[in-house]
Amino acid sequence: MRALIVAVLLLAALPVFATAPLTFEEVDTDGDGLISADEAASVEGLDFDAADADADGTLSVDEYEIAVEKLELPPAAEPAAPNGGTVTPVPPPASSTPAISPDMAPKAPVAPPIPAKP
Repeated sequence: MRALIVAVLLLAALPVFATAPLTFEEVDTDGDGLISADEAASVEGLDFDAADADADGTLSVDEYEIAVEKLELPPAAEPAAPNGGTVTPVPPPASSTPAISPDMAPKAPVAPPIPAKP
């Protein structure tokens, strides 16, 4: 049973590990310390032009790390309304039940007294 649980957990975690971005060294296949547009094409979802902050046609380690951090952040999801608009989240109402102090906690029921026999 334990082996089955471990196998299921590993299968559930597999997509997390499979989508991890490549390290700078893995992408810099020619080892020149810079990532070209061709090398960056191996990174799924990376927008090379947006990542190339100094517009020199290559990504430095810093530029690549900033771009990868943006890839790892999940986009802020807005709930969709049935009519296609967006829904503004509403906080739940404050509880109308007062907090219970220890002296207000429910007591165990007490059995009624047993009548004495005549």
